[in-house]
Amino acid sequence: MNPQQSPAAAPTQATQAAIPFKRDDGVAGSTLASGGLGVLVLSLLAIAVVLFLRRRLNLHTGQATGTRSLRVLESARLGPRALLSVVEFDGTRYLLAQGEHGVTCVASTPAAPATPVKTAPSGPEAA
Repeated sequence: MNPQQSPAAAPTQATQAAIPFKRDDGVAGSTLASGGLGVLVLSLLAIAVVLFLRRRLNLHTGQATGTRSLRVLESARLGPRALLSVVEFDGTRYLLAQGEHGVTCVASTPAAPATPVKTAPSGPEAA
């Protein structure tokens, strides 16, 4: 500070000096668009890689092939944390109990062959 200047004049000179900056109009919009396009391309590439690996490693679901080795025939909830299920696997039916402590096989029987159920005709044809 100069001896000729008063101490009150110094802050006004400092506030008058503007901070220099460079304004780039339109750059933010193009950066946002290119970033969104990059995310889209990366997502499509990831989906293509996953589909390729599923096909290459033969990782298909059982529903796509039409043959299922495991079928849940029936389930009944016994309480808020207990479930009883009849599951068929490899020609055998299993009665499974699921609770807080895990799954227990209660019983197993050979699966009955799928035979159509015949019903007795009713009405005038029955006579």
